[in-house]
Amino acid sequence: MQHLTQDQISEALFSSIDSLIEHREDFLVNPQTAFTRERKISFRKTVLFPMLAGSDNVANELLDLFGEEGLPLPSSMIQRRNQIKPEAFQNLFFSFTGKIPLFNTFNGYRLFSIDGTRLNLAYNPSDPFTHIQCIKGRRGINQIHLNLLYDPLNDTFNDLEIQGIHQVNEKTAFCRILDKRAKMNPEEKIIFLADRGYASYNIFAHAIHNNQKFLIRVSEPFAKGMCQKDQHWLEGECFDEEILFHIGRRRTKQNLQLSNFHCIQTRGTYDFIEAKSDETDCLLLRVLKFPISEDSFEYIVTNLPKYAFSLNTIKKLYYLRWNEETAFRFLKYAGSMVHLHSLKWSLILQEIYGKLTMYNFTSFLISLTGFEGKETSKHRYVINHTQAQKSCVSFLKGKVENIVALILKYLVPVRPERKFTRNLRSQSADTFTYR
Repeated sequence: MQHLTQDQISEALFSSIDSLIEHREDFLVNPQTAFTRERKISFRKTVLFPMLAGSDNVANELLDLFGEEGLPLPSSMIQRRNQIKPEAFQNLFFSFTGKIPLFNTFNGYRLFSIDGTRLNLAYNPSDPFTHIQCIKGRRGINQIHLNLLYDPLNDTFNDLEIQGIHQVNEKTAFCRILDKRAKMNPEEKIIFLADRGYASYNIFAHAIHNNQKFLIRVSEPFAKGMCQKDQHWLEGECFDEEILFHIGRRRTKQNLQLSNFHCIQTRGTYDFIEAKSDETDCLLLRVLKFPISEDSFEYIVTNLPKYAFSLNTIKKLYYLRWNEETAFRFLKYAGSMVHLHSLKWSLILQEIYGKLTMYNFTSFLISLTGFEGKETSKHRYVINHTQAQKSCVSFLKGKVENIVALILKYLVPVRPERKFTRNLRSQSADTFTYR
């Protein structure tokens, strides 16, 4: 990406925005009349607002974007945003991300990690998709679940599956993403990384049948249940073997004679065998066990070959998956995704895809610096992603000229292997009343 400049990346974003208006029938609610006359709020400014809006109220965010002269009212911006379909922001996210070449790979493979995060929305009991009554007699909440596909080597988000609070199923979302990526580019070499919540024979099968590589951490009960007939299964400290598993829907006499046979329960999901069918499916899986402390072990299931991916390489790959947890924090808090300015579902979608586009825009500009870290006697310093996102917002508002030089000014120390007790606490949406 070194051959690109900040102006070229900006032009790629603006050209992606301007191309939306060329497909009026697809992306505008009223294509014959919307954005046909010149007004205070142009189409480009309307699209930029959900991307750039921070944690302040709409009036102050508009003042920061437009300035005092020609300042529109919040109602005007809402009217303009209502003229654009959320599909326009979805198209912008994919088209802009696809315009920037990404060069960082792992042994020739593109890495994708997948994980989910929940987003609290403003209270809206009339929305059955997001509203849930958690405790009887108390006011409910509105919440959605985001399943995000993330590139840990290039620090970009590449796909999204949104689920309502009543339809949360991370495994189903992962299967849809696996099938989608296989159709987009069947020849692309990808390794998918996932945590314990995605341990599923159905997910293993989707990846294998799509000729895709995966590395998924599994829980200890799941790993030990993979070969129930072997009493000494996974007893040693280290284990690394390729094993053939047979998957079926019925415990017939013929199926039970197969080695490592697993019967999918009636309510279980396995998309490659119909319910009540006697057919079986074969999955060649590599199972690993290795210690991470004196009394705890990690369990990994993958289809990466042993000759090309040693145990140490597997450890490095899974460690990269944790970058997505940090990216979530930057996206939601530094990127102000937790401070949504909308109640209407179509406008919420605009802000979600807008924030994802803004995150990728920041990552592309960070990559232009070529900064790989600064070593001192005490710490290793990297670019402050939080400050970089805020600087990129100012850049798109026209308040900064040399964004690359500004990004390089703010560094933050890296303190590896620090551990903290995870304190779980209740969270709620940042309400409109107090902003």
